[in-house]
Amino acid sequence: MKHLLAGALITAGLLSVPALPAAAQSIDVGPGGVRVDPRSPRERDRDEIRREERREEFRDGRRDPLRREERLRREDDDDD
Repeated sequence: MKHLLAGALITAGLLSVPALPAAAQSIDVGPGGVRVDPRSPRERDRDEIRREERREEFRDGRRDPLRREERLRREDDDDD
């Protein structure tokens, strides 16, 4: 009887836990060794988007002073 009750409680407990989606890990094997990335694919995609946005911001931030310097150089050359 105890085994039947224990089995019923275990079964009820397993059925009451909602099914959680499994998030696949990224495992890379390379010359530096094994690297495990526990983030979900969605988190990896979001990080890649942020990385691209930062690159664009950096490029835009670097372009403006370079363009200004180039324009000033041209103006100086025109004045001569």
